[in-house]
Amino acid sequence: MTITKYQFIDRIKVVHADICTQASLLQKADVIVMNNVFEYFLDRLEQARAWEFIACNVKKRGSLLVTVPSLKESLSKLQTDIQLSQWVEEVQLNYDVYVEKDVDREALEQIHLYRIL
Repeated sequence: MTITKYQFIDRIKVVHADICTQASLLQKADVIVMNNVFEYFLDRLEQARAWEFIACNVKKRGSLLVTVPSLKESLSKLQTDIQLSQWVEEVQLNYDVYVEKDVDREALEQIHLYRIL
């Protein structure tokens, strides 16, 4: 509805699918948003497999990856060979620009932005 309301139909594509079936899409994407990624519905082995797949396919230099929670937190309990410092750089966000009085600051700070190296 929001995409249609703001006339982004020609610029935004929402895909609801197993990410491990989307290599081509990951390779071409300019921006990837992953909210509350895998912790709630995949066991640790499957999470590690999914992250390895993402790291192998999200390589477009300069593209952006938005995650909740941070990559560090998502990967901290998993056994992967992903070297974050060689794959992404975190872009510091200014959470103070959101001026709503009833903002949940803690929830807002769970949003992390990365640039692909």
